[in-house]
Amino acid sequence: MDSTTAELKSRNNLNEEALSEIHYTTYSLEKVVAYFVENSSAEQQTTASEMAEVVEEVHLHSENNRNEETRKALDEYYRLQEVFRQSL
Repeated sequence: MDSTTAELKSRNNLNEEALSEIHYTTYSLEKVVAYFVENSSAEQQTTASEMAEVVEEVHLHSENNRNEETRKALDEYYRLQEVFRQSL
């Protein structure tokens, strides 16, 4: 999850090409987050579930070339991912 998140964070300019790359990256991220939803407990599982919802938003917004919505969803994902990391 850390390397995928770092890859997403490296995308500053959300042009059409970057959004396409983000869209494909979310396929891997969805699998990782689903693993944590299934294999975590208590607060971690709640945060992982929230991350799963936000990653789906990133996926859909990037797929439809919505750069502003993608940026907002990414920012929320980064926030949740940090909360999750701190709970490990």
